[in-house]
Amino acid sequence: MEILHETFYRRIKEANKDIWVTNKFNTLKNDEERVIFTLTVMQEFNIVPKAKDVPKSSVDSIKFREEGNKLFFTNPLDGNKCIEVLRLYTKSVAYANPSSEELALAYANRSAVLLKIHKYEKSIQDIDRALSLNYPDKLKVKLYVRKVECLVSIGESSIEEDYETALHWLEKMSLDDPKRKEFQTKLQYLYEQSKKEIKKNIKKQRNQHLLKVKSHSEEVPCASDAIAIKYNDRYGRHVVATRDISPGEVIASEKPYSFILSPDNIYTHCSNCLDVSLASIPCDYCTYAMYCSEKCKLEDWKKYHDIECPVFSILFEISNYIKFDLFSARIAIQAMREFKSLENLRRRIKQIDEWDDPRTKGFGSDKKFHSNKYISIYSLTTNTEKRPAIDLFRRSVDACIILYLLATRTMIFGDKLEHELSALIKNKDVTLIGGLILRHQQLIPSNIHSFDEEYGLDSRERGAVAMAFYSLFNHSCDPNVLRYSRSTDIIMCAAYPIKKGEQLLDNYGQHYAIMVKPRRQEKLLKQYYFKCDCIPCEQNWPLYFGLSSFQDLVTDPYDKSIISMALIKFETYVSLATVDEVHDKPYVIQDLLKMVQILYNHAPMPCKEMNEVVETIKRVYCLNGNRFDLPMI
Repeated sequence: MEILHETFYRRIKEANKDIWVTNKFNTLKNDEERVIFTLTVMQEFNIVPKAKDVPKSSVDSIKFREEGNKLFFTNPLDGNKCIEVLRLYTKSVAYANPSSEELALAYANRSAVLLKIHKYEKSIQDIDRALSLNYPDKLKVKLYVRKVECLVSIGESSIEEDYETALHWLEKMSLDDPKRKEFQTKLQYLYEQSKKEIKKNIKKQRNQHLLKVKSHSEEVPCASDAIAIKYNDRYGRHVVATRDISPGEVIASEKPYSFILSPDNIYTHCSNCLDVSLASIPCDYCTYAMYCSEKCKLEDWKKYHDIECPVFSILFEISNYIKFDLFSARIAIQAMREFKSLENLRRRIKQIDEWDDPRTKGFGSDKKFHSNKYISIYSLTTNTEKRPAIDLFRRSVDACIILYLLATRTMIFGDKLEHELSALIKNKDVTLIGGLILRHQQLIPSNIHSFDEEYGLDSRERGAVAMAFYSLFNHSCDPNVLRYSRSTDIIMCAAYPIKKGEQLLDNYGQHYAIMVKPRRQEKLLKQYYFKCDCIPCEQNWPLYFGLSSFQDLVTDPYDKSIISMALIKFETYVSLATVDEVHDKPYVIQDLLKMVQILYNHAPMPCKEMNEVVETIKRVYCLNGNRFDLPMI
């Protein structure tokens, strides 16, 4: 959208109306008025998005498949390279026209990589997909031999049908074909192997930590009754402990109201459930939505993709902020469908806007704060009054561009609307949704959480999620809670002992141990519009490498001995967490939590060992949450 912004601002300035636009914009009272005004200015200066569709393309499908072929046959072939090859073949799948030969060839090529990394069931899926399409007869023997190999590899003894079919296509090969003998020899070998007593390949299941809320809050269904939502002028809405909380105790298990996959993960994860998906199937119309199953594909279509699909590719092509732009529209679509009619939505929003109790704003009629209700999301802070006019106007322009695309290219308002901006300005349904998209544009950077996964020794973002309750937690550069992502929710636990009446504090990405105070405060002020006054900021705690050991901080010999005894196995646990050998050792997390309690009782903060123990606890929890495991060759 950068070019559109530049054109817009240039034309306004050339007409000497930049100051007038700014002054007028500052007088507007709500987001719907801002959208109406922005559309009016766009109309005056003839700023209309002119974006081309990005259709399926056999040319691009072939290009990505050939790139995958080239990489697949380079040496050495390791796990990282296999993932990149799979990504290229999946892009080939995404760009191929439905039922085309290109689609069949892309599935077939991807099945070879899946076999290589021992994903036999996934390889069989792709083989069957290729064979059900327009796959060339002359290549079918290769696929059937591959399928027999997969069946034998998983210990499946019933291979007769596929073995016979492979022989059938083998007979059709030319006697001069050098591959004929190779396939014949391999088939014979596989057939002999299938007759042997082969132990079935049993998947090792990695159970995620079954951490649960012990007793639920009456006001917040996803949370523990150990917390309560409070409000005051200094902290706004915030969360406090209603009783003493122990390290590791589960504070909440919240499912997102909405979520979106990170753009970098489109071709390795499912667009609907966000799970890792190395054998995805495509949306039939766009090239940016991929799914792990037909079930997820249908679910996504019914939730919002039927509306998003015509503008999905366009936003990816023109937007530098796809996570904000598409997500802001997606939440609006979900809100429309939740309330069934725009009139119901309009009425409920008016009630929230007029609500006079800031603590219970966004609560349902049952006096509860629900994670799966739009009103909870709508009630979150937008920091509108703190935003510079240029920031707010820029977001309003983005919202109007998204609104224009939705209104003119989709059936979101019952039918595709005419392209004249004047018609959109007069349509109250259009401006209502435009106002919500603009609200989401402001709400997202202040409230949206990262949905993470473990990737080797690192944690990386799988996607972004809108979580109403977790958005109520204030920030500390040394938080007393920690979060980790699982397949359908995010678990929050106490990192330290928390006393009754204390505020529970999360971290917004700026931790004292890895970022100096001036930089932390600069980033927090820029994105969240507050100056942090947490203890690490007030006392200017050092970075990790400047932290003191308890050996230097603690003077009492008895306290030193207690801590030393507690930490005896710590280095062993660090090693186990580093090499991912903790999933079957529940005592590791139990011992680590005891270490936190003892350090809390006997050593002052900041303390090097406390930092290390808490970081190790995070690693152990995350290893039992979402993961992206690099394949073994």
